[in-house]
Amino acid sequence: MKKIKIDKNWIICGILIISFIIWSMLVVNGNLLDLDYSIFNILHTTILNNFLTNILKTLTYMGSASILLIITFISLILFKDRFIGISLGLNGFLIYLLNLLLKNIFIIPRPDIISLIEEKGFSYPSGHAMASLAFYGFIIYLLNKKMKPSLLKKVLIIILTLLILLIGFSRIYLGVHHFSDIIGGYLISLAYLIIFIKLMKKLGRKRKNEVQKGN
Repeated sequence: MKKIKIDKNWIICGILIISFIIWSMLVVNGNLLDLDYSIFNILHTTILNNFLTNILKTLTYMGSASILLIITFISLILFKDRFIGISLGLNGFLIYLLNLLLKNIFIIPRPDIISLIEEKGFSYPSGHAMASLAFYGFIIYLLNKKMKPSLLKKVLIIILTLLILLIGFSRIYLGVHHFSDIIGGYLISLAYLIIFIKLMKKLGRKRKNEVQKGN
């Protein structure tokens, strides 16, 4: 009998989605509020200071829609392959829609504390966490795919990975998101990213075949 090959990425995606559903149930039922406010208390009594606040206020905007749009436009100008810029733009648009949909399903209010920046809208899951992981995570995928192994490649991947984590941390530190908002955002965004990469691979192959037929 012919062995059935199972794509491990789909298994990981399924685990992430199930984990997100379970995590979301805990959030909706208020089971994680004690943990969330304990983390706020630890952060604001141990490391809160003006210097770190200013750094994190800057870093948090790296996950905002305006910055992601700027990066997308720059990629359209810099890269000859327009498919890269279009993919980044589509990625940002889709993750924005997914976050908007989820926030309006769960309708979780922002943390009931004095925040260091002003934010509106619902809290769960974090839009910055979702957008940063999906957008910068896709750039990491592109670097892995298109760049030859080098020290620069490793450094860029490390920087982007740290950026994703720091953006999530900044949202908690600045008081605009719970810890649970960030984890929920990361879980569903990683599942989304796996699906998005699969879709882009398929579209890329189709585009390549059409170009070859045209030649």
